[in-house]
Amino acid sequence: MVNSNQASDKKSRADLFFVYMAYTLRYVYLLLLIPFYGRVLGVEGYGVVLAAMSLMTITWRFVEWGFTTSGIREIAPLGPERYAGLVGRHVSARTLLALLGAIGGAGAIMVSPVLHAHPLTAAAGVALGIVSAFNLGWYFSGTHRPRSAVKLEVLGFAVSLVLVFSLVRGPDDSALVLLALLGSGLVASGAGYWMIRNEIHGARFSIKDGSALVRSSSTMFLYTGTSTLLVASSTYLLSILSTTAEVGSFGAAERLVGVGLALMGPAGQVFVPKIAKLFIEDEAHAFVVIRKGMLLIVGMGVAGLVCSLALGPWVVPLIFGPGFEKSVGILQCMAFLFPISAFNLVVSFYVLIPQHKESVLAKVVLVGAAVSLVCAVPLGMQYGGMGMAIARIGGELIVCASLTYYCWKMGILARIFNVKK
Repeated sequence: MVNSNQASDKKSRADLFFVYMAYTLRYVYLLLLIPFYGRVLGVEGYGVVLAAMSLMTITWRFVEWGFTTSGIREIAPLGPERYAGLVGRHVSARTLLALLGAIGGAGAIMVSPVLHAHPLTAAAGVALGIVSAFNLGWYFSGTHRPRSAVKLEVLGFAVSLVLVFSLVRGPDDSALVLLALLGSGLVASGAGYWMIRNEIHGARFSIKDGSALVRSSSTMFLYTGTSTLLVASSTYLLSILSTTAEVGSFGAAERLVGVGLALMGPAGQVFVPKIAKLFIEDEAHAFVVIRKGMLLIVGMGVAGLVCSLALGPWVVPLIFGPGFEKSVGILQCMAFLFPISAFNLVVSFYVLIPQHKESVLAKVVLVGAAVSLVCAVPLGMQYGGMGMAIARIGGELIVCASLTYYCWKMGILARIFNVKK
């Protein structure tokens, strides 16, 4: 068992190294695109793009309905002969929700003055959200092939980079940005399904199986979906409450914070399937892996906070150019999300979800989301982007405090930190 664990740890480290090296290309891509958007589109044009991207993420997470997390956990212990049936259920469930997502997206466009004034941009955002929900990242991660997921994502980045730089020329080209991203999403998803065509031969569409998966994943959605929808809805909600310029200022800061928070995600492609399997085979070693993951992820969160506070006044004007001065203060305020979200991420995805504690997570996140949204409306109307940032931090703090209390009460914190009773 020891030798097996050592070999497994070695492979995990190799996968983790590869994933983060590959994701370096992702952030090079963002460092090229974000300044391009800010300088070519301007604060108002970028605000339209960010509002559409916010609606895209809302649509994406709704259609995904927590299937990614449940899919990784379910497929990890399965044999290849059962992959086709699982993929068939996932595609069926996503197709059913995609129809509802398209209808809801149309309604959301009508409600937002910013998006209603740019219908093609907004419609492309909804379509991109639906396409993104069908990506196969969960499949490759769950079958212990995170490198394949990264390769497909990098392919999408490369295609979108070429299209955006070729087509976007000025402030009125916000629709071309979303159409370029939609095209790259179709290419990457199509390539993914082509890669696994032989593995999922025999997969079938079934309304019955799809509906059953939606029902069984509802608790997971209440946690993963609510958390992400809370994040995604901030920019969209601001597009209803405030001006396009205010949306651009807040969205620019949120974009930078989102890039930093996304750096924590790739580790989950390696840790989560491994931990889920270890909880079945060797629970003690699972907590060893969790402890290592927490040191890594929370350490990254603290580094993100320090860098944002120290470098924010210099980085924001350098990246976005003139017109984004308000984004500096918003960025420094939202930087406190880095360590808070890092802790929440580890406790939720590395500890509680592998132990099937989704119901606890759902209750905690729903309370945090409710408080955040209740505060967001008056704060957003009164203080614009800064008010929205404060509301976001408040919601995340409530989730953090609740998860900490629950883990302490159940003795989970003692096991993570190896505290002897």
